Amino acid sequence: MSNSLKGISLIANQLIDGAYGYSLEEIRPFLLALRDTNDRGMNLLEANKVSGEVKPVALAQFDMLSFLQKTSSLFQPIAQYHSLKMHYETQSSYKHGTQVRGDSISIDRMLCNIVTNAIKYTRRGDIFLRLLNQEDDLVIEIEDTGIGIATDQLSNIFIPLWRSPTVGGTPSPNSNLLHQSGMGLGLYIALCVAHAHGLSMRVDSVVKQGTKFTIIFPYKDDGIYGVDGMMPPKSPRRQDALPI
Repeated sequence: MSNSLKGISLIANQLIDGAYGYSLEEIRPFLLALRDTNDRGMNLLEANKVSGEVKPVALAQFDMLSFLQKTSSLFQPIAQYHSLKMHYETQSSYKHGTQVRGDSISIDRMLCNIVTNAIKYTRRGDIFLRLLNQEDDLVIEIEDTGIGIATDQLSNIFIPLWRSPTVGGTPSPNSNLLHQSGMGLGLYIALCVAHAHGLSMRVDSVVKQGTKFTIIFPYKDDGIYGVDGMMPPKSPRRQDALPI
């Protein structure tokens, strides 16, 4: 929920400052991004009406191709504000289609946390969001041309509350506008979501060149990627993966 509120505040302040222009034509894309971010926050509130209990994950089937298009569109104005280019790269066809089974709210949070981190640590260049096939599986790649993660820090990035204000001696270029009051939980939550869905997540990084997150949705015999029809109801990781 805090990510959505930060996104709304970020875009609103930039609009007030005239960062995107003043005419309706100039600011329309950013108003749409503001609306979409607000909708995400409302979805998270709805998902957390019941507190103090482990809520069932809302498993549903959805199209990952269009799902990622919305994610890319949401972050396009934020990337543009930081003089970054946001790219959404797809294949012309997919071996088993692009239908995924999972909790779309949690998966959305996982992706948004990683993309936000990519923007935060990229001074110039590009952010790539890709949907690919890897043999029978469906793969999402989120890659940046940012400052990278040192080898001795790479194993720490999923630890709760661990934060790296500098990487290779270079401060986070966009940290003042992204995650101003962040607690260092974004990547931890992303990993919890991946584990709850039975997904594999890999990180490759080179200092001063960039970082790439790879998320693998396994192909199931029923023709859908992602989780089976039922998750373990008392899984601690499943509870951690719920939107908060």
